Amino acid sequence: MYMVTYVMSIKKEYGMNLLEHKALWEYRRRKSRIDVGDRILLYATAPDSELIGEFIVGEVITGSPNDVWEKTKKDVCYQKNEVVPYLESGDFPISFKVNKPKKYQQAISIYKIPFFRPPMSYCKAQNELLSFLGLL
Repeated sequence: MYMVTYVMSIKKEYGMNLLEHKALWEYRRRKSRIDVGDRILLYATAPDSELIGEFIVGEVITGSPNDVWEKTKKDVCYQKNEVVPYLESGDFPISFKVNKPKKYQQAISIYKIPFFRPPMSYCKAQNELLSFLGLL
């Protein structure tokens, strides 16, 4: 059983890197309620506008942008000059370890889910969405 399920907005390229094991860490710039054991549903932002997969949070790392980079760099397909400036642009560098990534066989267009409103960054998944996806 998962602690909490969240929907996280992400550019499709980065989401696919997580789901295809090219990157084992998801970086964020702002403090979050997301914790170890939570399930993350990945929403690929426009122009894709679709749910593409999910993962379980295995670990959470915080610290300075350089600290977060140093602790995660061996497990990602990115360069330092891509990650550190991104983390520096926020106020609370954080990274989530990706466990059990599951790419959906067929991405789910949000246009097929009329009640779904994509989050700017992330939000707790509504029971209505979890039920629609067969995750309840």
